[in-house]
Amino acid sequence: MKSPINWQQFGLKNNPYDTLPLVEGGDISIKDAFVGRVKEREFIDNIFNADNRGCLVICGETGVGKTSLANFQKFIWKYTTPKLLFSFRREIEACDEILNKKSFVIEILGSVVREISFLDPKLLKEDLLIKIQSLLDVSQTLSISGGVSGSVYGFGGGLDFGKDRNIAQPLQISTAVLEGYFNSLVEFIKKNPIGDLNYSGLIVHINNFDVVLARESDSDKVKKFFNEIRDILQTKDTFFIFLGPKNFFKDIISPQQRVKSVFLQTPLTLNPLSKTEVIEAFEQRMKLLKSESVANYIKPIEDEVIFRLYDLYDGDLRSIMSAVRDILGNYSEKIINQPLSVNEAMILLGKERMEKIEHTSSLTKEQKQVLKFLVQTGKNISQTEASKILKKPSSNISGYYFKPLKEMGIIEEKERNGKLVFWGLTTQYEPLRWVYESQEKVESEIREIVRQQPTLFDGLFTHDKSK
Repeated sequence: MKSPINWQQFGLKNNPYDTLPLVEGGDISIKDAFVGRVKEREFIDNIFNADNRGCLVICGETGVGKTSLANFQKFIWKYTTPKLLFSFRREIEACDEILNKKSFVIEILGSVVREISFLDPKLLKEDLLIKIQSLLDVSQTLSISGGVSGSVYGFGGGLDFGKDRNIAQPLQISTAVLEGYFNSLVEFIKKNPIGDLNYSGLIVHINNFDVVLARESDSDKVKKFFNEIRDILQTKDTFFIFLGPKNFFKDIISPQQRVKSVFLQTPLTLNPLSKTEVIEAFEQRMKLLKSESVANYIKPIEDEVIFRLYDLYDGDLRSIMSAVRDILGNYSEKIINQPLSVNEAMILLGKERMEKIEHTSSLTKEQKQVLKFLVQTGKNISQTEASKILKKPSSNISGYYFKPLKEMGIIEEKERNGKLVFWGLTTQYEPLRWVYESQEKVESEIREIVRQQPTLFDGLFTHDKSK
């Protein structure tokens, strides 16, 4: 059972491995915690400096740090550059509900007004912001109730719910009205100091197209969305940043010439931080989270553990941090006086993965045999090999033994040789193998662990010294 982690024992006020992106107003200063990405930051700086509007796509694998980069650049340009650009600290999350022009603009209006209310609440008394807030209140009511009667007619017409309130019909907000509010809000930002700062324009940051585009069926919907908002994307003194997967620009933006023409032609593609930068990022977070009551903090794990996890997850920072939390959460001792070694950490992570299997599934004896082969040999397994090991007909292997393990996310197809398919452990469950490897390397240490926790490997696999 995973235990709550007491970060105070390390001399830390909070979790330095929090998987949430860095954000303005978070537990740690985004300005001080952000590490690396010098060339990428220069790329974005040049766009903001050179033009009075722009649309940029930032592409990369999930967990590579796209959101933290966008949030950092927003912070820098919001507070520290000669040409200040206003932004809201929380990005807009792409989802089915906002993949239309009206919802998209309303989401931007709401995000900007909320940020203004946080930084300079007295501005909410301004006529424009009062009208926008009224529109947002009605939109919120609509989203909760599923419909209200009447229409929103714009600046002059105000909110008109009709004479007969018993006749319910969808709220109608013309696109022209919304665009008028948006353009007026950009002008408001430029003409009115906010929190005693004068801004030259607005940055709009839209996240999460990784999630939306995970469903291939939604690709056409996303293309239609960008075609629909094309004119909004050309608003003067406004910069749009869209975050998505590696193929985002190539598959969604590039095929539509009308849409592509309003975007910067070269997307910014992020690769993982280097191993050294990842270590530096964690060190910086721990410095910022160090408790005032201690002289020094204790690093929870050795750097070599991070290196091993980096290789496993191909530099996916979010997965690395999740794995570290899993390791520390399965340490049975109450106090960690020194960083956990690689072997200690890998055993704990393997144990966590085994417990996850045991608690969420009921493997058959034969499925455990397949798993044992993968763990102890370090090789992938074919249907033919499994047939020999299990002494079962080859025709039964795929459906009865491989398919359940695949559906549980434990194994996946690794390679094909003609019609022969080879299966191996998924990245999530690769640490199961590390337990066995660590046993081989530090036999005496493992005997002590087994002595203290004799049921650790029961029911899954045992250490066979004859192998």
